[in-house]
Amino acid sequence: MADEGAAQERSTMRSVERAFDVVDLLSDSGRPLRLAEVARGTGLHIATAQRILKVLERRNYVAQDSAGYSVGAAALAAAHSFLVGNHLVLTATPVLQELAAALGLTASLSVRVGSARVLVARVEGSSPLRYQLPVGGRLPLHLGAGKVFLAYMDGAGRAEVLAGMEEIETAGGAAIPASEYTALLDEIAAQGYAVSRNERVVGAVSVSAPVRLRDGDLLGVVQVSGREEDLSEDRLAAATREVVNAAASIAARMR
Repeated sequence: MADEGAAQERSTMRSVERAFDVVDLLSDSGRPLRLAEVARGTGLHIATAQRILKVLERRNYVAQDSAGYSVGAAALAAAHSFLVGNHLVLTATPVLQELAAALGLTASLSVRVGSARVLVARVEGSSPLRYQLPVGGRLPLHLGAGKVFLAYMDGAGRAEVLAGMEEIETAGGAAIPASEYTALLDEIAAQGYAVSRNERVVGAVSVSAPVRLRDGDLLGVVQVSGREEDLSEDRLAAATREVVNAAASIAARMR
């Protein structure tokens, strides 16, 4: 009986994981997916994928129309609950507001989700960006503020994220060899901040710093972003100090 119970529990856990795999795939796709695409993207048999989609559709976590399957409204409600109830977001928001007001730049907070980062809070500055940093959108770890997350990972964690990347390509056309990139990550970890130019978006500059507790736990990354003319070299040092101090302030309030 005990073996049967354990087997049933393992089967239930597999079903839950598969359902989340489907939701993650739809979240990352950026467009509706056909049943065959969902099955292929999750490695599931078509019949299994269809059963999972039907359950998720009944719970409004998946929506279906003539274009295919996409994330449903219940996912948005869950995201809203996170934004209005998460302790880190609530703690960081007033600090981000002060940071954006002081520098006139867009201030934001990201957290790590697997091999990506997700923007969970953003406050616009007086100098608007030419592009939008999407709250809730997944962004890569190897560019921009994501480098801070990588910098504080161990070697195995870095290798997993960077697997297959012989060089890091930026939006500005630069190609950074893996060995130089590893040295850059070590430098970021040592100095406690990262500066990014033309990495995700051409013409954009950002400064980012880790929100770390005393035990070294990395809660998130604070970032200010602006145009190249907004973060010229003569403003960069002051902006870096403000960002590092903001990250430290959030960490102190989380203790």
